[in-house]
Amino acid sequence: MAKKKATEKTGKTRRAEKVESPEPPKRRFPRIPSRNSVVLRKIGANPRGELTLTRVVGLGGCSFVHPTPQGVGSTLYLSILVGEEIGQARVRVAYERPRPDGRYEIGVEFQEISEKDRALLESLVAGPRRP
Repeated sequence: MAKKKATEKTGKTRRAEKVESPEPPKRRFPRIPSRNSVVLRKIGANPRGELTLTRVVGLGGCSFVHPTPQGVGSTLYLSILVGEEIGQARVRVAYERPRPDGRYEIGVEFQEISEKDRALLESLVAGPRRP
């Protein structure tokens, strides 16, 4: 509720307007900080893949640090270790940001993921269940 204030010049009261700070934009998919092992494979290259760790994981994608750029818009296959299970997804590189250490922070968006693997990610994002 707005408070009433008297103005000095007129003596009349006026309502003080409550200024609300704008809410940050809501994400379509919540993200959590999470360090999970991932193996990346570029389609048509290096069938063995390259190992790295996630920094952030959400139901829409994840981010990780990698020594080389992968190319914004590139399609990769990603395998992620969650507990003792491995989930797989086809991902698209959404962004690449150079870091001061010469590596790149890379964000990927999940493009194709099975229901089983999506459920695995949901369990990761939801965190441990409490009784």
